[in-house]
Amino acid sequence: MKNPKDKIIQQFMRLGISAQEARAYISLLEQEYVTGYQLSKSTGIPSSKIYSVLNRLQERGFVIAADTRPVRYVPRPPEELLAGIRDEFRDSVDMLESSLKALRNGTRKNDIMAWNTAGRADVMRKARAMIEHSAEKVYLAVWPQDLRPIRASLSEAVKRGVKLHLVSYGNTSFDRGKIYFHRPSDYPFRERRERRFVLTSDTSKAVIASFGTDGTGHGIWTENPGLVNLFKDFVIHEIYIVKIEEAFPTQIKTAYGENWEKIRMV
Repeated sequence: MKNPKDKIIQQFMRLGISAQEARAYISLLEQEYVTGYQLSKSTGIPSSKIYSVLNRLQERGFVIAADTRPVRYVPRPPEELLAGIRDEFRDSVDMLESSLKALRNGTRKNDIMAWNTAGRADVMRKARAMIEHSAEKVYLAVWPQDLRPIRASLSEAVKRGVKLHLVSYGNTSFDRGKIYFHRPSDYPFRERRERRFVLTSDTSKAVIASFGTDGTGHGIWTENPGLVNLFKDFVIHEIYIVKIEEAFPTQIKTAYGENWEKIRMV
């Protein structure tokens, strides 16, 4: 079983803190008010390096050096430290957002039709962002297992007054907005065992993807008006299919098969 401290060190490293710096800070939390020599012994960091590690931690505001002889070190309380890191990162992200947006607005972004998404997690992150920034309407065609990662975002959008039109390929307990229950089959699933995912937000953004049964996924997202309308029209077309089947179930089954499989015979 992995040492819990290793997980903490990994998270610090994601914030740009070295493994030695993280290990020294954790050790200080456990014992406090120790000398550099004592800290070197408890952490395994060589004495030739421990003081440079402590100096960096002081510069970052992780530790305080007491005015004693020899010098002893005290860790900054975790809640105070993390609040400072959170504020620092928030300020940096806010600055980057405005600066990068200004740079992007100066490029010919409309010449780019679509961007690739790298895997299912990336698709879901993009979908959540689109839903959270939606103001009027969201159209979505989705399988129940792919609805779970965005349920909360969809619920919050509906609470804000966003109109949601959702086609579910199979049964779902989700009950926000207008739900259309499609048969749990469509041609990508029948022919390639891929689940389709299509989402549009306010006719300004869209993401379309396919997810394999092995957990893989690939897709694109776009702000191109023509593509966004095309994807929205696809979801509306799926809604028409649901309504037609509800109105003429026997005739549809006779003409096109249990799961519309005969309609692809072209």
